[in-house]
Amino acid sequence: MRALVTGAAGFIGSTLAERLVAGGADVVGIDCFTDYYPRAIKERNLERLRDEPNFRLVEQALQDVDLPSLLEGVTRIFHLAAQAGVRKSWG
Repeated sequence: MRALVTGAAGFIGSTLAERLVAGGADVVGIDCFTDYYPRAIKERNLERLRDEPNFRLVEQALQDVDLPSLLEGVTRIFHLAAQAGVRKSWG
């Protein structure tokens, strides 16, 4: 299985990516590292994935990425990218 995980540097996205990799999946994670909370938190979430040969991180916004290239060979998509917290989402 080859999976795409959006929001891969968030708590839920990184945990899912870890489980998928542990289960033998190839995982492409994408995250744009918004400044809603400190980048160091997201970096910490990714610590266990950085050295995994079956994990690749794309640091880019979804609207700016080359989707055909990103989705090549992907068999599962886990769309977890979102604005953390609802306050900022409601303006």
